Amino acid sequence: MSTRMAGWFVGAAVLALFGATPALAQDKLKLAVGQKGNWDTSFPYMGQQKGFFKEANLELDIQWTDGGADTLQAVITGSFDIGLANGVLGVVSAWAKNAPVILLSGEMMGAPDIYWYVKADSPVKSLKELDGKSMGFSRPGSSTHLVGMALTKTAGINAKLTAAGGIPATLTQVMSGQLDAGWAAAPLLLDQVKDGKIRVVAVGNEAAGVATQTVRVNITNAQTYNQRRDVLRRFQAAYKKSIDWMYEGNESGEAYAKFANINPALVPELRRKYFPKASVALDRIGDIEVIINDAVEAKRLDKPLTAEQVQAFLRPVAELNR
Repeated sequence: MSTRMAGWFVGAAVLALFGATPALAQDKLKLAVGQKGNWDTSFPYMGQQKGFFKEANLELDIQWTDGGADTLQAVITGSFDIGLANGVLGVVSAWAKNAPVILLSGEMMGAPDIYWYVKADSPVKSLKELDGKSMGFSRPGSSTHLVGMALTKTAGINAKLTAAGGIPATLTQVMSGQLDAGWAAAPLLLDQVKDGKIRVVAVGNEAAGVATQTVRVNITNAQTYNQRRDVLRRFQAAYKKSIDWMYEGNESGEAYAKFANINPALVPELRRKYFPKASVALDRIGDIEVIINDAVEAKRLDKPLTAEQVQAFLRPVAELNR
């Protein structure tokens, strides 16, 4: 046998033993995700457990935040590649001020999942009775800030909107009497509602126009956008696959219930009532003109964006969600 032929057989044997091509290292993405345990914020975590992101050659490092400015700042500083479930007011404000933040996709259309509650023994029976009283939201620029403003406007009241932090911190303030009304998002605290410890006085979609408006969005850092667009596209594709799976059958529902520590029997109601699948579409931003006007009213923008600025703000959504 010639030396060349012997070398060919040795090479073939090595390839057969170790594989014809070397395994590609997974691309890593660091995610800041608001409100651990919420149905919509669980999609990347659940999708990673199912293996969808591994199929896309991605490894996610997921860190949980209280939402709002916590998530936004984590992305702006470059400490995280992606931020999920950000209030749209805070994002458009940061973008207009040339912060290194890029709109990645929509996250939640409308607010059927967000509600405001009072203690069971509170004299407040309805939203109108919060006139002149304190009404908590999470962080300035968050979806609860936007929806809280819309609810008070719809009810024609002058409630004292108060940044109260995350759901556990808000509950503490309500139960101790520091706040008249607090906010929460399904499925969190629904057990306390059913046990009669707190009473719901308003739901987000009761505010005029909110049902068709994008209230939460996903973002990425400008450097990640400029240098890793293929990685972001693969992330979005795996993210969509995760969403589809979360709305199918019992397997995903049982896995989520275990993760969120809730009764699996609640999952069908979450899918149907609080998070209908149409509301979590990633590829569109609803009522952008209303969002911009709300941002001006909330003093998150000094003036409305121009048509050219709006186009530039929205462009990455179409580009990364094909």
